[in-house]
Amino acid sequence: MSSCEMSFPDYDARSNRGEIRWELFLHREVKDVLLTPHDDTLWVVYSGDPDPIEWAATLNQAGFPTPQFEWRPRDAGTQGSSRAAA
Repeated sequence: MSSCEMSFPDYDARSNRGEIRWELFLHREVKDVLLTPHDDTLWVVYSGDPDPIEWAATLNQAGFPTPQFEWRPRDAGTQGSSRAAA
């Protein structure tokens, strides 16, 4: 299993986690969508290859703003992170 942060700047993703999670379950690789300490950020757990472009498209079609995705090495914390907008 792998994971990444999915952020929605200036949007309360925490309050909409259930709907966001449900939409992302349309993608077989998505296994769960978890809360984080930040209202605008969720944690996506997936297996296999991530598809952030398709994840973002699915969420846009459902009426959500375009998320940004960030992958971090497990041991690096915030160092060495890269941000990719889908």
